[in-house]
Amino acid sequence: MQKLKFQHFFYILTISVAVIMSSCIKDVDFDQADDLTLTPVITSSIVYAEVEASRFSENGMELETVTDSLANIEIFENDFIIDNLVRAELVFEATNSINRTFGLQIDFLNAVDELEHTLSFDASPSPTGNTIVTTYTEVFEDMSLDALKMKTKMAVTLRLYPSNDGSSLDENALGNIILKSKGLFYFSVSP
Repeated sequence: MQKLKFQHFFYILTISVAVIMSSCIKDVDFDQADDLTLTPVITSSIVYAEVEASRFSENGMELETVTDSLANIEIFENDFIIDNLVRAELVFEATNSINRTFGLQIDFLNAVDELEHTLSFDASPSPTGNTIVTTYTEVFEDMSLDALKMKTKMAVTLRLYPSNDGSSLDENALGNIILKSKGLFYFSVSP
């Protein structure tokens, strides 16, 4: 009886191995790897700026503009990124707790600080002091992406619009405006 079980087991094992071996035999085209294209998307923080309402006042006078940030754009110093980047989305988020509308302007400069590109949007006011979030997205593709890759610096300017009720901001003004931005970078990488 024991010998019969072993023969039965050996028979099933032999058939299983034969089926597995015959089903796995197929022509493999290793040249398919040449057609492989990877399309990763990388998200990166770009700018963070926080400006208190009181910063828009100097010596009792309300300031119309504050330039808060001059950041180097180091991502475009890498040859791999320059060669494989196919699209970029810059997403800006302004969080305002001041009862004033702000114009936000982001200037892109080249290596000799010449203005190359500007984008701008308005941040809505906060009548109650609660935070109001405004978002803006700018997409760079093709020629605009090629131009973006040549930029080396970014400057952020906040412009304070006049109030609707004639009030002004002073050294004791409460609230702030926060600007955050991130970049979504789309790549196409082929071997």
